[in-house]
Amino acid sequence: MTAVKERLAAGPGLDLDVVRFGSGGGPAVTVLGGVHGDELEGVLAAYRVADELASANVHGTVTVLPRANPPALAAGTRHGEGDVNLARVFPGDPGGDVSARIAHAIARELIEPCDLLIDLHSAGRRYRMPPMCGFGADRTLGGRPLLDAARTTPFPYLWAHASVAPGRSVSHADALGKPWAYFESGGGGALREADLDRYVRGVLRLLEAVGAVEPVSFAGPPPGRQTIVTGGDGDTDTGVLFTTAGAFASSAAAGDAVAAGQPIGAVYDDAGRRTEVVRAASSGIVMMLRHELRVAPGEVAAIVAGAGRRAA
Repeated sequence: MTAVKERLAAGPGLDLDVVRFGSGGGPAVTVLGGVHGDELEGVLAAYRVADELASANVHGTVTVLPRANPPALAAGTRHGEGDVNLARVFPGDPGGDVSARIAHAIARELIEPCDLLIDLHSAGRRYRMPPMCGFGADRTLGGRPLLDAARTTPFPYLWAHASVAPGRSVSHADALGKPWAYFESGGGGALREADLDRYVRGVLRLLEAVGAVEPVSFAGPPPGRQTIVTGGDGDTDTGVLFTTAGAFASSAAAGDAVAAGQPIGAVYDDAGRRTEVVRAASSGIVMMLRHELRVAPGEVAAIVAGAGRRAA
């Protein structure tokens, strides 16, 4: 399939490089990577998806934006210019700051016209996350629950969100009644080849489910067991918070099941004294856990998804 490279104007001197596959006449899908500048997993996966689509039969249009936030990616930081989180300002403002203008361009040109949004994230440098596919619990894809499509992905954890906080790319899609999904994994400033493959295979599976591509052998089968978690909206700025500064030693791992009140780690001061025991506020699955050693009061220690979970 011939790729058409385009430049999406996001403001004076700021263009976003997108690549389109297909010629219409079918579903329109948008794939985003690099919304956060310290999450290169999504960037690399988006480029890999584009490579796969170059030899696939595309029905409709698939638009891939690997580097959604060039200023943050250039700086290697989660947030962009002015310490603004791009994933908190959608649908943006054409007259606002850099992040607001980027969000507006993506919202207007890539999200509002699409039939499915896929946003590729990761835990970044500070955190760890289990490999997961998050999605709108009440959305449908191809006339079937979006959960059915999520089950076909290679992710061992599926996070069904009844709602999402405003400002994210997926919350803008949700407000428009569109199906959406996002992927997470890894973090800690490292990347495993298996995780990168999982991202690409997950995108291809969702493209198959919406009818945008014919079955691709690389997509492979889903895992033999998937855990479905519910509760919470996946906002990584909220969760169990640290109340003291120091060094964090975890006693749980991303993906672990924990009970309410169970210790998930402790904070130590520079003299080795334990100053805080961090406990799960509710029962569920640890969907994000602090990885970086040094912590400060008010920073997020962990996200524990709601207790509603079952094996798929």
